[in-house]
Amino acid sequence: MFIPLTRRVAVVLLASIVLVSVFFTSSRLDWENSELEPPRLLRNESLESLSAVDSGPRFAYAQYATSLNYLCNAIINFHRLDRFGTRHDMVLIFPESWSEGKTPEAKAIRKLGADHPRLVLRPFEYLRISKTKASATWADSLNKFHAFALTEYARILIFDSDTQVLNNMDHLFLEPSAPVAVPRAYWLNELEASAEEHVLSSHVMLIEPDTQLHDALVEESLSSGMLDMDLVNRRFKDTAMLLPHRRLALLTGEFRGGDHQKYLSPNRHEEWDPVAEASGAYLVHFSDWPMPKPWEPRTAEQWDAALPTCEANEADRPGRPRCADRLVWTGFYEEYDRDRKMYCRRLG
Repeated sequence: MFIPLTRRVAVVLLASIVLVSVFFTSSRLDWENSELEPPRLLRNESLESLSAVDSGPRFAYAQYATSLNYLCNAIINFHRLDRFGTRHDMVLIFPESWSEGKTPEAKAIRKLGADHPRLVLRPFEYLRISKTKASATWADSLNKFHAFALTEYARILIFDSDTQVLNNMDHLFLEPSAPVAVPRAYWLNELEASAEEHVLSSHVMLIEPDTQLHDALVEESLSSGMLDMDLVNRRFKDTAMLLPHRRLALLTGEFRGGDHQKYLSPNRHEEWDPVAEASGAYLVHFSDWPMPKPWEPRTAEQWDAALPTCEANEADRPGRPRCADRLVWTGFYEEYDRDRKMYCRRLG
């Protein structure tokens, strides 16, 4: 059986290195202590929001969920956004079939509506690509395009829920106007490749909602069978505004590799510092294949095989403890496990 780091080590790591996550704000969502009220299920209408307090443009973070596991992940990230002091709305996109009935998903949505009136719950038509041999998760990925239909907002930051929020990102909404802004998929791009050859990522997108674009993306994805990343590259490769991949598109797998030039590019000869990268990043995407995602069962053998290396002769350095890659990487997973126990137990 896999046995994680001791609680003492994990606390030291998480408090001093990675996420500063023990500092909960006074406005933290209170999952455990809230009393149930009649659910406040919000359909596709406008509503008053925190981001409209100053009568300026309305911004929002969005997560989509098509299963209870991904619903749990979304709720974790909403709590983390709140913990880091976001001033903007948080929108959950989910299948409209969850709006009523006695399914576990419908019960979970009612609990969310009752417990967290700050969350904006937005049911949409459930979409799935049938012309693909990809996994169910990837086949469901086009549901993220429903964020383009949230036209009551000037801008939406939508990111996949198998991502962990590490810092406040409100400043991203003030980037220059662009219909779509995304980072490059740095792990897929060769160092010497031209800008025209670079592949764009789709797991985090800063968008300006547009119903016509929403309809076009959904129609093309359903008819062609193209997954979200392929479609983003087809439609926006030459027009998307590029966001820096560093700090925004970090993968957990980066802490397991020995060559970090692609991630550090264009400063590819800079020394890799796992502590500094984790502390300064906004998001980290769980990507350690073939090890399962953190909410899925894993064996001790899978965990041990995925652990970043730790050389016997490695020593502590100022600001960088021994085996820093392993400590930071393990910390991401232990933080996720703690959040899941804390925030998802009421989902059923």
